[in-house]
Amino acid sequence: MQTESPHFVAFAMLDSMKGKTARQTTRKAAGKKRRSARGRPPADEVATRAENLLDVATEVFLDKGFKGASMSEIARRAGASKQTLYARYPSKAALFAALVERKAAHLFEAVGPLGEGRTLRETLVHCGSEMLDLIVSKDSRGLHRVVIAECMEFPELGELFWDRGPGRVRAMLANYLRAQQKLGVIQCGNPEQAVEVFLGLLVSAASLRASLGLPPTFAKTQAQRKSWANFSADMFLAAMHAEP
Repeated sequence: MQTESPHFVAFAMLDSMKGKTARQTTRKAAGKKRRSARGRPPADEVATRAENLLDVATEVFLDKGFKGASMSEIARRAGASKQTLYARYPSKAALFAALVERKAAHLFEAVGPLGEGRTLRETLVHCGSEMLDLIVSKDSRGLHRVVIAECMEFPELGELFWDRGPGRVRAMLANYLRAQQKLGVIQCGNPEQAVEVFLGLLVSAASLRASLGLPPTFAKTQAQRKSWANFSADMFLAAMHAEP
C-alpha cells in the first residue's frame, strides 16, 4: 500500500478546514441577515407606527393640554415604550413641534409649488382656500387653542408653533410675491408686509373664531372657503396694482 506523503496530508487538512470555515461564515452571514430582517420592520410599517404615534399624541394634547399631557400616557396609548418615544422625541416640546410640522407639511403638500401652472391670482386663491381648510379643521383649531392657553407659561410653545407653522407659510408666500414683483407682475413694495395684508383679509376672522372655539361664519363649507379666497385675492390684487 502506498503511503501518502506528509505534505499531501497537511494540504488536505488545510483545504478541508478552509471549506469548513467558509461554510461557517456563510451560515453566520445568513443567520445575521435573517435576524436583521426579523429585527427591523419594513419601512411602511415604521411610517405607519410614526403616524399612529403622532395621532395619539394629538389626542392626548387636545384632551389634557400641553401641561397636563405626559409622555408616559402618550406612549401607553400608542402601545409604545417610553424609551422608544424619547428616542424619537427627546422632549414633550419636540413632540408637539412634530405635530405642528405635520400639519404644515400637509398644507405645503396640498398647495404644491407656488405659481406652478397657475397665474398670480389663481395661486393666491388656491393657497388661500387650502389655508382656510386647514384653519377650520378640528385638530388645527384644538392645537391652536392649546398654544394660546399655555404659551404664557411655556413661551417656547408659542415660538415653535409660529416657526414651524404660520411663520413658514408667511415666508413661502413672501418669497413668491418677491419673485412676482421682480417679474413686474405685481407692485407690492415690501413682500413681508404684503403677505400680512393678504392674510389679514383671508384668515383673520376665521383664525380668531377658531381660537375662541367658535364655528366659522363665512367659511363653513369648502365652497364658501373657496369663494372667500377669491374675494380676498381680488381685494389684495386691486390694492397692489397687479396686472390682470
